[in-house]
Amino acid sequence: MLAHRPQILRAASLAVVAFVMASCSAPAPSDTNDSLGPAIERNAQQLEEALNQFAGDQPGATVITDAQLRSMIPKAQQWLEDVEVNPSKCGITFAAPIAEQLQNSVMGAVEAGDRLITVAVYPDSETLKSQWDAQAAASADCSRYSVKVDGESRAFHLAKQSVQSTAKLTEGYVVTGSDGKKTSQQLVVRAATANILLGVQQDTNGATMPEHLAAAAETVDKLIEQLN
Repeated sequence: MLAHRPQILRAASLAVVAFVMASCSAPAPSDTNDSLGPAIERNAQQLEEALNQFAGDQPGATVITDAQLRSMIPKAQQWLEDVEVNPSKCGITFAAPIAEQLQNSVMGAVEAGDRLITVAVYPDSETLKSQWDAQAAASADCSRYSVKVDGESRAFHLAKQSVQSTAKLTEGYVVTGSDGKKTSQQLVVRAATANILLGVQQDTNGATMPEHLAAAAETVDKLIEQLN
């Protein structure tokens, strides 16, 4: 599985999965119909440069480029297709291959310790807004689900967290996973502003979660400032 791959490939695979789940999952509806703001133009090289500047302040951080992410799309798609999700509506819908879903976006990521920070620049804010709002009615039904892969099952529970940032839309969840023997938690924060989708994922627990939540919001704010 992913854990047995070289670290950069593992991070790239996880980032691709994060992008796809962000565009195909069932987020909570936004509180406003207002636009996310005018689009910001960034090509792959410009995004890589911005992420390199951001990563310069993160000890041991590694930037994963658009090209590296795209090279992992076939393997990530195969991995996702091998995953059995129950209820099935909480999984990934392959109405189009991942490459087609992401071909008009520019992507990048930063891996810093146990944190994975993802950035996707969409062609316009309307596309991002429609994906953010997609399948909102089903979000409550996916607060609990299970995943089976390679014969092993793991149950997950999503607990929404209160989080604010300078982005137009921000949401956070603590995802608790258990195989019946061991339990782990991960903080996931997503934010959307203009035509930019940001994500922060980090291992967490009850004691460190408030600190990690504040740090994730600070990361979002810093990236938005970096990309403007």
